[in-house]
Amino acid sequence: MKKFFSLMLVGLAASMSSAAFAGTPINQSELPKAAQTFITKYFGKDQIKKVEKDNGRRGVEYDVDFVSGAEVEFMSEGNWKEVKAARGTAVPAAIVPSAIAKYVSTNFNGQTIVEISRKRGGYEVELSNGSELKLTEDAKPMPDRQGGRGGNRPRR
Repeated sequence: MKKFFSLMLVGLAASMSSAAFAGTPINQSELPKAAQTFITKYFGKDQIKKVEKDNGRRGVEYDVDFVSGAEVEFMSEGNWKEVKAARGTAVPAAIVPSAIAKYVSTNFNGQTIVEISRKRGGYEVELSNGSELKLTEDAKPMPDRQGGRGGNRPRR
């Protein structure tokens, strides 16, 4: 009997924690103005499948999924954080810094950028061949941050 109640308690805790971190569905009109403008400008012909608001440790974020399969994640003020293109397409060229676009076309001939995300110090880019690049805005390789917070090192 104790085992049964322990399992129920674990199951209840797991379901409550997943519900706490799941996005809350919202209407497109509830997105920040900058996010609405971005969607209209770059995904105006695509239909929105769902919009969610996430309250995380780093503040509010918004996730927008399109019927085509494209996805955009926005930060609290409405600036894009991550853009994934629909299968077989590229992210909108106008959002890619020009130095990065030039670097990709020069060094990865025939490849397109299918995913781009803003990271501290630069951008992470995924190409149509599966290659992943971490570049600064001026297309220099981003240094690997070793040490500091995170990683698999134990705390002391």
